[in-house]
Amino acid sequence: MLAQRYYNDNLKLAYPIILSSLGQSIVQFFDTLMVGQVGKEPLAAVAFASAIIVVALVFGQGIGMALTPLVGQSYARKETRKVSLLFQNALSLNVIIGTSIVVLLLLLIPVLPHLGQDETVIRLAIPYFITTAISLLPAQIFLSFRHFMEGVGNTKTTMQIIISANILNILLNYIFIFGKLGCPPLGAFGAGLSTLIARCLMPIAYFLYIYFHKHYRKYLLFFSKKSLSTYWHKSLMKLGLPIAIQLTLESISFTMTTIMMGWFSTIVLAAYQIVLTFITMTFQIACGVASATTILVSHCYGRKDKDNLSKYAKTGLHLSFVSMGFFAAIFILFPHHLAEFFNKDPQVIEQAAELFIVAGFFQLLDGAQATLLGALRGFNDVAKPMLYSFISYICIALPTAYILGFTAGLGPCGALAGIATGLLFASIFYYRRLNISINRIK
Repeated sequence: MLAQRYYNDNLKLAYPIILSSLGQSIVQFFDTLMVGQVGKEPLAAVAFASAIIVVALVFGQGIGMALTPLVGQSYARKETRKVSLLFQNALSLNVIIGTSIVVLLLLLIPVLPHLGQDETVIRLAIPYFITTAISLLPAQIFLSFRHFMEGVGNTKTTMQIIISANILNILLNYIFIFGKLGCPPLGAFGAGLSTLIARCLMPIAYFLYIYFHKHYRKYLLFFSKKSLSTYWHKSLMKLGLPIAIQLTLESISFTMTTIMMGWFSTIVLAAYQIVLTFITMTFQIACGVASATTILVSHCYGRKDKDNLSKYAKTGLHLSFVSMGFFAAIFILFPHHLAEFFNKDPQVIEQAAELFIVAGFFQLLDGAQATLLGALRGFNDVAKPMLYSFISYICIALPTAYILGFTAGLGPCGALAGIATGLLFASIFYYRRLNISINRIK
C-alpha cells in the first residue's frame, strides 16, 4: 500500500493544474453551448474548425511541456541560473513556434473547402478558424510561463490567470455571439474573437505577476542577449519535439474521426462535437494528474530519489483510474441528459447519446495513457512513447475507425470505437515502457 502522503502530494499539485486545464476546455464548452443555441450549422462549423486548430494547439503544447521536467530537475538541484536560462530560451523558442503555427494554419484556409464538408459549414467555419488560429501565438507564449512555474512547483498562479481569462471569454462570448451591448450578432466568428482577446491578455498577466513577485523575479535577472542560445533551443526541442509529435498523433486520430463524422451527416458532426467537448473536459482531469506526476517524478529524478520516483508514478495511475471511472459512469448512465444540455434537436440528441456510451467505455484508457506518459516525461523518456503513439493512433486507431464505421457498417459509434482501440494499445505500450524504464533507473 502506498502512503497517504503520495496521494496528497499529487493532489496538491494536480488540482490547480486540473482547474487550469479545465479552464481551457471550458472555452470550448461555452463556445459549443452558446453557438449550439444559434443552430446546428454553426455548431458543426465550430466542430470542424476546432478539429483542425486543436492539432496545431496540441503540437505547440507538446513543445511547451518540455520545460516542466527540465526546470523541475534543475530546481530540485537548486540550479537557479540554469532554471533562468531554460525559462528565457523557452520564451524565445515558443515565440518562433507560435508564429510558425499561425502562418501554417492560415495557409491551410484554401484547403478547407476540399475536406468533404457541407458548403454552409465551411462558410461559417472560416472566420472562426482565422481568429482562433491567430490566438495560438499568445497561447504558445503563455505556455512558457505556465510550464516554468509548474517546474518550480507553483501550479496555483496558472489556475488563477486561466480562470480569470475564461470568465472574460465567456462574457465576450455572450456579447459577440448573440449581439449584446450594441454589438451585431457574430455567431461562430464571435466565439473565435472572444478567444483571441482572452488569450492575448493571459501572457501579459503572467509576466506582470512574475515581475512584481520578489521570489520569482530573481529568475528574470539572468535574462540577457548572451543567454539566448541555439544550444538551449536544441535541448528544449530534443525533449519537446517527441512530446509534441506524440500528442499530435493522438490529436490527429480524433481530428480525422471528426472529419469522418462529417462524412456521415451534419447532424452526426454536431452530435460528435457535443461528445468531444465532454471528452476533452474529462481528459483534462487526467492531464492534471499526469502533469502533477511529471513534476513529482522530475523532482525525484533530479535528486536521484529512485524509490519515491516509482511510488509517485503508481500514485498518479491510481488517481487517474478513480477520477476517469467516475466520468465513465456519468457518460454511460446519463447520455441523453448530457446531450440535451447543448442542443434541442431530437436527432442530434439521439446520436450524441449513442456516442456518449461508447466514449464512456474508453475513459479509463484515456486517463491511463495520459498519466503513464506524464510519469515517463518526468525522467525525459519520450522517444519510445512517440513511436508507440504512431503505432497506436495512426496504424491501429484510424484504420480500425474507418473499417468499423464504414466497411463494417457500424456507423459513428463504430468509428469512435476504433479510436478506443488505439487508446487500449497505447495504454499497454506505455505501461510496459514505464516498468522497463523504472527498473533500469533503479
